[in-house]
Amino acid sequence: MADEEIQRAIEFIVQQQAKYAARLEKDAPRLAMLEESFKMLVELARGADERLDQNGARLDQNAARLERDESGLARLEESFTILVELARATDERLDQNAARLDQDAARLERDESRLARLEESFAILVELARATDERLDTLGETTATLSHTINELLQRTITDQSRLARLEESFTLLVELAHKHE
Repeated sequence: MADEEIQRAIEFIVQQQAKYAARLEKDAPRLAMLEESFKMLVELARGADERLDQNGARLDQNAARLERDESGLARLEESFTILVELARATDERLDQNAARLDQDAARLERDESRLARLEESFAILVELARATDERLDTLGETTATLSHTINELLQRTITDQSRLARLEESFTLLVELAHKHE
């Protein structure tokens, strides 16, 4: 290449750089505005994502609570049915005992003693049922607390992973924009 050609090439390069610098200077406000808009969009998306995560967590908690309530109602219905059957059986036995009481005074004393033992056993059974119910309540509360803690940790992990993915996407977009403007 001759000196003249080299000189023209240098002048051409200098002119292109000047045009590029002028263009960058002219596009700087637009890029800044685009960057601000992008930041606002990222914040809006993050807020929407967080609200969706919170709503999802609440739905999961409500579903779990509903399952526990349904399970508790089923147990209560079953217990009530058993109690009704026990009451019928006890009623039948009391009717039989009443007939025997009319026939035999000696049986009356024995049946009264048995009835007292039944009442005592029933009282003990009721106490045991209360204690069991309290233990189940405590276990339910502990399970709910653990479930809530696990849900919070999962939400944080999901949120952190989501935020990291959005940052990576943002960085990739910025790199692509930088490459386009080179």
